[in-house]
Amino acid sequence: MKKKILKGSSVIVILFVIICGLIFLKYANGITLIQLHDNSTRQMMGYLITSKDETIVIDGGLKEDAQNLIDNINRIGGGKVDYWFITHPHMDHAQAFIEIVQNTNIEIGKVYVTLNEMDWYRQYESERIEEIENFFNTIQSEKIKSKVEEVQLGQIIEINNLKCEILGVKNPEITTNAINNSSMVIKMDINDKTLLFLADTGKESGEKLLEAQKDKLKADIVQMAHHGQNGVDENVYKVISPEICLWPTPEWLWNNDPGTGYNTGTWKTLETRAWMEAIGVKENYVEKDGDITLRIW
Repeated sequence: MKKKILKGSSVIVILFVIICGLIFLKYANGITLIQLHDNSTRQMMGYLITSKDETIVIDGGLKEDAQNLIDNINRIGGGKVDYWFITHPHMDHAQAFIEIVQNTNIEIGKVYVTLNEMDWYRQYESERIEEIENFFNTIQSEKIKSKVEEVQLGQIIEINNLKCEILGVKNPEITTNAINNSSMVIKMDINDKTLLFLADTGKESGEKLLEAQKDKLKADIVQMAHHGQNGVDENVYKVISPEICLWPTPEWLWNNDPGTGYNTGTWKTLETRAWMEAIGVKENYVEKDGDITLRIW
């Protein structure tokens, strides 16, 4: 009888150890995601992700946002970025990257981009050509050019326990809202959670996503397109059906307030907020509230 009790106790101990080990593995394989806040009066987008000992940046924001990004890279990444995704070369996404490449010693591994030819930018968004040229000059400089890679549609990038799939790339045939509609779209799988970064994807490229990638769009967490206003249509968000929304949205844009009061502007943020409420989104994390850290298991 005593032997049976001891044997039963051993089985319980072994099961307990196995369960604890599985729990440890799950939590050890989590990622930390920081949504960076705006440091100017303008909108921006920047995310810092850590997966084990690897640091990932998505965009980064304006020049004014560079120091906050540098501080976080030094604190979280030990002064290095292993993978940097630039979704498109508008200054509110890429200018902090330019500042860091040109004026710091931060070590950068791979840089992923999706870019049209320079003549395309000159033709379809000539009013912003200076910031585009500045970005091109930076990634073609001796310091960084060997690290830059043009992503391909459907490309899989494995980063430790993260699987990144490129669902959207440049769309040269879309010339309305041209640069935004050529944003990179990235899906990240971590354990049983999925994150979707839409960058500044607009209505037209959103429709293209639905046509070509509908079965891959479902995600637990979504970064709201074009700062939560005038991005993809409601039907795209219905397919994504997220539980959590990441809003790279400053306070004035969140409230559609150009300085004349709540909802007196022409932006569509409140309409988008209503869509997400109707979908049943449980949590919203908004840039206006400062650097926000999420732990995703």
